Amino acid sequence: MKDYLAAPEALVGDRVIIEDLRIPAFVGVYPHEKAQKQIVALNVEVGLSTQVCFQSDQVGDTIDYAGLAEALRKLAISRHFNLIETLAEHAANVALVDFGARWVKIRINKIGVVPNAKSAAVAITRLNADTCKITPLSPPEARATSEKLLLVTRRKSEANRDEVESSSQAQID
Repeated sequence: MKDYLAAPEALVGDRVIIEDLRIPAFVGVYPHEKAQKQIVALNVEVGLSTQVCFQSDQVGDTIDYAGLAEALRKLAISRHFNLIETLAEHAANVALVDFGARWVKIRINKIGVVPNAKSAAVAITRLNADTCKITPLSPPEARATSEKLLLVTRRKSEANRDEVESSSQAQID
């Protein structure tokens, strides 16, 4: 499997979306999950590599959502997956390699597996390193960036805590 870069939270650009694609698949680590199919629901967003399709009106100039949905269905039923995380990673690979997506967001829900919950899910985002050119940070740059993010997060947490404490104090007074 090809390595892909982790994507930033906000991805912009034109996209093809498939919502709630339900597939009976063998997914899970428990004996009953290995013996019986479960319904998984895939939600997929794929970034288009060009805007040609908006002018050409040709399916060959876009990512064919019907073809992608069928490829994802075939993948999900092709074998047993212990983890939906693994299925999500393989699904991302299909969108990026086989369909040429610039990036992909995938959310996979296992329906009805947690008592009193609609589903359990995993969501991943991947960039296609071949079409989305990103300069990786050097280890010192990565460390500095992580430290800055941690500092910002701590400051926000402290500000939220102070706000909650002052609000609680105001209610007491």
